[in-house]
Amino acid sequence: MKKLLKNIKLVLFIAGLFLVVFLANCGLTPLTIEVPSEVNAEQVATFTLNCGTEPRIANTDPPYTTKLIVGFMVPKSWKASQNTTVELISSEKGNSTLQLIPAGEKEPVSGLSWSDAAKKRFGIGPNLLDDFEWLVYRSVPAYTFVNNEDIKFKVKISSKVGSENSLCRLGFFVLSSKENLRPEDTDYTKYAFSNNFSVVNGSGELVDYVNPQLAKVEPVKSLDNDFVSMTFDAGILETALSNTDDIFLEARGITESGQQIAVSSKVDKTKLKPLGGKKYRIDIWPRGLLNVPGNENLVRLEYYFTNETGSARVGYGNTADPFRYTFKCP
Repeated sequence: MKKLLKNIKLVLFIAGLFLVVFLANCGLTPLTIEVPSEVNAEQVATFTLNCGTEPRIANTDPPYTTKLIVGFMVPKSWKASQNTTVELISSEKGNSTLQLIPAGEKEPVSGLSWSDAAKKRFGIGPNLLDDFEWLVYRSVPAYTFVNNEDIKFKVKISSKVGSENSLCRLGFFVLSSKENLRPEDTDYTKYAFSNNFSVVNGSGELVDYVNPQLAKVEPVKSLDNDFVSMTFDAGILETALSNTDDIFLEARGITESGQQIAVSSKVDKTKLKPLGGKKYRIDIWPRGLLNVPGNENLVRLEYYFTNETGSARVGYGNTADPFRYTFKCP
């Protein structure tokens, strides 16, 4: 009999534990997002987040009170912290404007800034180039929920996009401030990345954050006096250089005055180093490589990758056009 009672107590304990976990784990409904496919440069774009609450609170527990936190990931060039508004739209809880969480405030779980904590948790999604920032906003009022108070709400983000032509995928999340960014949480934190989003009719060459690139320059933004790394990925598709590991850089710099300075010699300083997997890299100091006069500044670099004799070369998109890199302030 004692063993039976012990087993019954164990079953009741497990059932009660399951009930508590169940009640505690029903927070936000899945997040869906509405994002336009393209917007003209320097215009305001509107992004809509659709979400809801499903509070399951035990009768013995107090009501659940929290603030809404919303995250938004965009290219750094947008300077979105200066040009973004975030609004909550809810017929049950009322409408309100969220405020940007100050850069100096730490996210309680990670101890990092909210921006860094969001990047650690969600990364940059399906993007391949990392020049993004997470902006995190918080509601001013706190909201109280009772058991089974299921509601739907919208978050409208209005942000002025940057001046550069670009293709990327934007990131979004919503969460409860009571839970913060707990790494294991999937009930009170919902996130999503958009499909391809383009900024069009802007300045400069297209910055493609999404698609695999034959050539990549890092950092994405630099000046001509900075060191940069140039990578060539010969494993993406068949090119004229697919059958050689002796790959060299040919480059032409265009200065502010329109002067063109070229380097085409096949020497150690222009040879790419193999990284494995048909990937190659060269680190250069643009001014030094091209021997730019002290009174000139480079505005753009046009370049190809070639074999040792120069008889085979690869340009942008595996065409005869050069790759281009425009120097900009980071």
